[in-house]
Amino acid sequence: MRTFVTSLILLCCITGVVSAAPDPALRKEIDDLKAQIQQMTERLRELEQKLAQQEAQQAAPAVPATNLPQISVVANGGVLFQDRKRDKNRNRFEQDELELAFQSYVYPSIRFDAIVAFDKEEDFSASVEEAYATVIQLGNTPFGARLGRMRLPFGRVNPIHPHQLLYRDYPLPVANLLGEHGALSNGGVLKYLAPSGNVFAELQLGLFTLNDHAALGVPHAHEHEEGEEEHEPSALGARGQLLRMARLTLAPVINRDNELEIGLSGLTTRAQNGDNLRLLGADFQYRRFFGAAQRLLIAGEWLQHRRESGGAAANRQGYYLLASYKPDRYWEYGVRYDWSRRAFLEADEDVTGADRALSAILTYRLNEQSFLRLQWRNLKPADDSVRNELMLQLMFGFGPHSHPLESTQ
Repeated sequence: MRTFVTSLILLCCITGVVSAAPDPALRKEIDDLKAQIQQMTERLRELEQKLAQQEAQQAAPAVPATNLPQISVVANGGVLFQDRKRDKNRNRFEQDELELAFQSYVYPSIRFDAIVAFDKEEDFSASVEEAYATVIQLGNTPFGARLGRMRLPFGRVNPIHPHQLLYRDYPLPVANLLGEHGALSNGGVLKYLAPSGNVFAELQLGLFTLNDHAALGVPHAHEHEEGEEEHEPSALGARGQLLRMARLTLAPVINRDNELEIGLSGLTTRAQNGDNLRLLGADFQYRRFFGAAQRLLIAGEWLQHRRESGGAAANRQGYYLLASYKPDRYWEYGVRYDWSRRAFLEADEDVTGADRALSAILTYRLNEQSFLRLQWRNLKPADDSVRNELMLQLMFGFGPHSHPLESTQ
């Protein structure tokens, strides 16, 4: 625009001079300037039209979303080789579970997840494993929430689905003190994320109803005589009881190659006979990244189950330690040690010793969502003979629910 005004002033001056003393060379220069001004005027008109078109496109309404959910399918199965002949499931391939996941945002800050499971223990009849809504943020506050049926956010292992773990089985303290397949129930969790730049700090407070023993891993069966099983009562209390839970997660900022997470968990409820039950937990996880695919992981978890009856208290404890190394994007090597007593609700069912297990794990990932795993476990039950197990796991899946980013490992 400044060039245009300058040219116009220059043209007026030249015109005044020409009127006084016409010159053919000067007349030619004036004609050239007129042509340039005409070109600049046309260019300015084109730019104005393009700007108007861009403003009209920005003001146009957005195309409505299709609201189609993200669908995932996960098949988790394997083979158990064991030197203990009394186990009827040894030396045969079995599909343990098939999961269908439907996940979608129903609002910009609200996501709904529904996990339908087909479990071999239920003759592959469909059951709702999880169905919950997650409110990522309540307005502009640091609070969030989760409502529905879910895996209890207690400890590090229990919230993770079996196909997302770094091993074939649940560690002994989780199976003995929470449930053979972990703990699930109906309820809600309120989350508070502390506004700090130096440490990630999240507090979760939950209230649940124990209304599904099967989801809590009950019955938990231990074989005694051949073909006979004895069932243990639930480690988490009686059906219909309220369960109050709290968890604090801390993750201090170290650097881009090192991550450390520390967790503290606690819950309280009541047993069928009115005894007070309390479960405490502490866990940690350290990850060291050496490159795009190299990772060292060291993790552990400690659990304490306490039952109070008539002024007396019985404590059952357990822990596990895990070390896992990924040299590349395909292979992963791990070793895990478990030590745990068992939680019982009946005084006449008691095992004074502890279960122990040492595992070596080898995983080969076909891609980010499917893998093959081989795990050797030397198991020393407190009430039975030592056994060696070789577990082959085959996990195939597609969709976001099968991706390892769904877990925290």
